[in-house]
Amino acid sequence: MKNLFLFIIGIVFLITGVIKSINSEEFILQNYRYNLFSSNIIPQIAIAFIGIESALGLGLILNIFPQVLIPSSIVLLIALSILTIWSTSTGKTEDCGCYGGIVIVTPLQSILLNIVYLTLLTIAWLNPIPNHQTQTWQWILTLIVMLITGIMAWKSQEKPLIDFSRLKIGNHWKRRWLKNSPHDLQKGSHFVVFLSRDCPYCKRWIPFLNMMNTQKDLPQVLGIMSAKNEDLDEFKEEQMVRFPLVTMDKLLFGYMVDAYPTAVSIEDGIITEKWIGEIPEEYLDRIKQIYEKAIFKSKTQISS
Repeated sequence: MKNLFLFIIGIVFLITGVIKSINSEEFILQNYRYNLFSSNIIPQIAIAFIGIESALGLGLILNIFPQVLIPSSIVLLIALSILTIWSTSTGKTEDCGCYGGIVIVTPLQSILLNIVYLTLLTIAWLNPIPNHQTQTWQWILTLIVMLITGIMAWKSQEKPLIDFSRLKIGNHWKRRWLKNSPHDLQKGSHFVVFLSRDCPYCKRWIPFLNMMNTQKDLPQVLGIMSAKNEDLDEFKEEQMVRFPLVTMDKLLFGYMVDAYPTAVSIEDGIITEKWIGEIPEEYLDRIKQIYEKAIFKSKTQISS
């Protein structure tokens, strides 16, 4: 049973470490938000942590040097819990960043999970396996895993080795992502835009999106923000938004996009195209034509 406890926690550590190593950019950004170290060394610290976390996971699975590794894991979990409480309560981060965005966990859920992990580790620590010995191949394999995941994390800083993005082209749009959508995104053509209230480029997109929303031969426009309802209403009034604009869960929104505005084209529930910070050329040309026709028609009426 004690081995099972260590195996479960080791699997969690190993999987989360490997996930971070495949796409280390988000974890590095999370460490920038903490602002605990000089920005020059934050990537190196984050990458080193990913390697250590992966090695620690395998070490727990193999039960390597348990009288050292188990208390070290307990100290690490306590430190990470304190970091999560501090960073989320001060507004530096929205979550712990523990699971690489694959699984969305609230700060409270993260703390409760850590308590469970701490309990299992403590039980295993206080009830060691008699006459246990660590084999040479076990700690060598652990060091190899640490090195490999560290190298993977270094290589994935700018481009993920595997794209786990929810907005990856070809992915299905999940209904649970947006429960208050006025459109059924599983049917028809849609142009979904992720906007930020503090993004000047997003505000420049509003007139284009307003006009695009009036054209029946173009995809339906849907704007998404992470804001309270009252803030959303204020933004709509200030920017004269004339297309549907809804809110999304703050944690999910943060894992969907990391730059604004981000837009995706959805055809019958499938994400077919994605743009970051730029208006799609084909839609822009169509709106320009409509605008020019409207100006020409107006001038013709005035001259007549």
